[in-house]
Amino acid sequence: MTLEVSLRRPFSLPRVFRTEKNEPQRDYHWIGHKQKTGQTPDAPGEKSNKQQDKKSDQKYRPLTDITLGEVEDVYTRFEHQLLFARENWLGKNHFCQIPLKRGRGYPPLVFGRVKTCYPSDGVLDNIEELELYFPQKDRAPDVLHLHKDEIRRSSQKHAQSYFVRVRVFASEREATELSEAASLLGMNGFYPEFDTGYLDLLDMTSQNQTSYPWLYVIGSRWFDSVPDSLQTEMAGKLKEMIGWDRRIFNYHPGWLSNEINTLNRTLGFKYGFTDTVLTEPGDAKQVGFIVAKLFEQSILHL
Repeated sequence: MTLEVSLRRPFSLPRVFRTEKNEPQRDYHWIGHKQKTGQTPDAPGEKSNKQQDKKSDQKYRPLTDITLGEVEDVYTRFEHQLLFARENWLGKNHFCQIPLKRGRGYPPLVFGRVKTCYPSDGVLDNIEELELYFPQKDRAPDVLHLHKDEIRRSSQKHAQSYFVRVRVFASEREATELSEAASLLGMNGFYPEFDTGYLDLLDMTSQNQTSYPWLYVIGSRWFDSVPDSLQTEMAGKLKEMIGWDRRIFNYHPGWLSNEINTLNRTLGFKYGFTDTVLTEPGDAKQVGFIVAKLFEQSILHL
């Protein structure tokens, strides 16, 4: 699958810099973006700012601060990206839905991605406590801390864990080469859905695209096998997908002959000249690594 890289401000860029060894740190700013001016100690908004800073310094968001509506909104955002994994089992990097005990001011359940489990991944009854990423749309996720005494266990409502779907369009040979990527993706909470056809992709429209995965790995040889009569239409569909914020990775081993074009070449993307350039992982390990990294950086904002 090809990684889509948009030339946007990176999340990991440091917020300060030094020009010389002995000079104090200075804030950087982006051209075209105005810097916010700080308030003086006597400013009217000082108290509210301190309260906001205190909240942002908290390591965990209190469970009592989360509403059922928030949980439903987060789940609705991710539900079409998820594939059921196991019941009453939790593992790092897997999304999960966990019912909580009632009468404590908690929502009936929480939903998020497992950051860590103690003592280890496994059956829910064997987990003492866990940290959960509670995704937010435009910022880093909140972190929730759950203890086993806060989790409700009943025969009516069980905890559920999920994989994140990754659609892989590959030729039969590419699918064989990428078999190792399946296990690497699985360890990071992803499930690759292999497909050698192309009609399903062409059926994606602006009306139904919300039910399709966010992540795609597309093999160069698979695209080259698309009938000539559909090549232009398929190229247009990939550009539409990028406009719908789909992340596309182009699986293109370096040993391929020049007769097999990369998707960047086919779509006219070029670093330094176009806003979008697709990443080109060259083997299964690179696919497993880059899919997980992009998902965390650009979707979860970790």
